Amino acid sequence: MHMRISMFLLMFWLGFQFGFGQVWSPDGNKIAFFYIHTIEDIYTVNIDGTNFKILEGHPERDFAPRWSPDGKHIIFTSVRDGHHEIYRFNKQGERLEKLTESDHNSEDGDYSPNGKHIVFSSNRTGNQELYIMDNDGSNLKQLTHTEALESTPRWSPDGSKILFRHQISEEAEAELYTLTIGSGKLMRLTNSPEGEFHQSWSSDGKQICYIKVVNGIFEVHVMPSEGGESHKLVSKSGYQAFYPNWSPDNKHIAFTRDVTEGTQEGLPALFVVDMKGEEKLISSGNSF
Repeated sequence: MHMRISMFLLMFWLGFQFGFGQVWSPDGNKIAFFYIHTIEDIYTVNIDGTNFKILEGHPERDFAPRWSPDGKHIIFTSVRDGHHEIYRFNKQGERLEKLTESDHNSEDGDYSPNGKHIVFSSNRTGNQELYIMDNDGSNLKQLTHTEALESTPRWSPDGSKILFRHQISEEAEAELYTLTIGSGKLMRLTNSPEGEFHQSWSSDGKQICYIKVVNGIFEVHVMPSEGGESHKLVSKSGYQAFYPNWSPDNKHIAFTRDVTEGTQEGLPALFVVDMKGEEKLISSGNSF
C-alpha cells in the first residue's frame, strides 16, 4: 500500500500524462529538455555537456519538448494559458507560435517523420484521446475513439504507427500500445501489474525503450517494437530513471536519474547509456 501511495504522489508531481523529458536533435549534437528550478522551462545542451542554455524563460510551466525532423523547430506543451496547449518556436527559442486552441488540455505533441503533421493527446471530448493535425495546427482529426485514456503518443520512424500509453481508467496502470494509422489496428505491447511509461522508438523502428517499474525501482528497459520480452539496460538501487530517449544513431539512450527519497546535490541529472549499459553523465543541471 505504501508503494502504491508513493507511486501516486510521484505520478502527480511529474504530471498525470508523464510528459516527455529530454530528446535528441535530429543531427545528434544537442539534447532539448525541460529543466526544473523554480518552474519548468525548455533548455538545450550539447551532447558533450557544453552550451547549457535556456530557450525561453516564462513564469508558467513549459515542458515535453520535441524537435522537428529538420531540426529547425521545437514543439512543447505549456500551461501559460491556464491549461495545457501546444506551442512551437525555432531552435533559438524565438518566433513563438501557438498551435492548439481549446478550453481543454492538448499536450505531448510529436512530429511525423516527414515533419508535415503532429500527433498529440487531448481531453477536448471529455476523454483523453489521440489527435493529429498539420504542423501549423490546422486540419485537426481525432485518431482514437475508446473509453480508455490514451496519452504520450510517439510516431514510428516509418510514419506507419503511433506508440502510446493506454489506460482503461484513472485508477488502472497504463500499458504500451501501438496504433497502425492506415487500418486503425491497436496492438498491446506490454502487460505489467505496475505499468510502463516514458516510451521511445529506436530510430530504425525495430525497438522501443521505456521505464518499467520493478520492485519499486524505475528501470530503463528495451524490447522489440512488435512486442516480446524486454531486457534491462539501467537499474540502480536507491535511484530512479526517467524519460529514456534514443539517439539518432541508435547507439545511446539519454535518460534522467534522480534519488528515490529526499534530495541529493546534482540530482536529477542527465545521463546517456550505451547498449552495453555503460553510462556517462552529460549534465547535472537538475534536468528532466
